[in-house]
Amino acid sequence: MPHRGLRVLVMDDDFYAQKWNTALVMRDPRSTVIGEADSPIELLNLLKSEDTVHAVIVDVEYSKDRIPLPDLLGQIKSDFPSTTVVCLSQYSHSDHLQVALDAQVCAFLVKREVSMAMVPAMLNAHFSDGIAVTPSVAAEIETNYTHLLKTIHTIPVWEPNPRLTPQVMRSFWLRVFFGMRASLAAEEMGVETATVERYVNQAYSVLPDDWADDDYLFDVDLDKLSPEDQAFVWFTLPPRSK
Repeated sequence: MPHRGLRVLVMDDDFYAQKWNTALVMRDPRSTVIGEADSPIELLNLLKSEDTVHAVIVDVEYSKDRIPLPDLLGQIKSDFPSTTVVCLSQYSHSDHLQVALDAQVCAFLVKREVSMAMVPAMLNAHFSDGIAVTPSVAAEIETNYTHLLKTIHTIPVWEPNPRLTPQVMRSFWLRVFFGMRASLAAEEMGVETATVERYVNQAYSVLPDDWADDDYLFDVDLDKLSPEDQAFVWFTLPPRSK
């Protein structure tokens, strides 16, 4: 897969949620955000203006005075059939799930379950057949949509590697996710710069262990990535199925 291969649009009418999802996608070396929308009409306009859009992330709980969700998903499906549609929701048991399934979206993910694994889940939806879902959505489908059971791929609930101590985790966030210099991270944490560097190196050594499921790497060439990018990719992978 080429560096920054997946071109993504993000739609959410919650400013902070939109910026968080954008940050997750932008920080991952396998993807980039080419546009943000806070309404369905803005998303459709972006889709029309961009030559290549591989995936769209749609928060389904947007204001009811906008284009209805069935119309939005239906128009994306008809006008941009090759675009991977990833729906985000607070809930698995909602009318939104029925709408998304009727529109044959590629993924329906509960936010608290997918968490940091946004890009791995999106890549699964883009490169695999069927529907990528998180566990509570899978349970809902098993109960109410049994005819779809053979088409779903369940993404495990994301959890951090349990070998990352709180101090190592904080160093990782400051240095790797937010890109803070070691000296500034040390000042933020009240420790020496060398201590931060030691913590980050510990994270680098821990993350590629057997906790994360490397099936979600999707052929990324880790050797071509910086140590920071490698660590971030490993950090975001869902855990292996228990």
